[in-house]
Amino acid sequence: MTESKNETPVAVWYFIGATFAGALPNLLFPGLHAWVRVLFILVALVLIVTGFVQLRRETGWGTKPKSDEPPSGTSPDA
Repeated sequence: MTESKNETPVAVWYFIGATFAGALPNLLFPGLHAWVRVLFILVALVLIVTGFVQLRRETGWGTKPKSDEPPSGTSPDA
């Protein structure tokens, strides 16, 4: 039997978290020091990169065929 693949998208939550991490501290706390703002922007950038890594896993961009043989199966042209 084949394993069922997890179809729940997770990468989108990294991007949503990055949006909140980058925007909300600046909007809710306008009196923050500059180093705190830079820290939140760095956290947002890390979340964006992590989101792209997760998106790559979910979409299978990095998967390569295991052998050089063409896929087997029936087709109407065969």
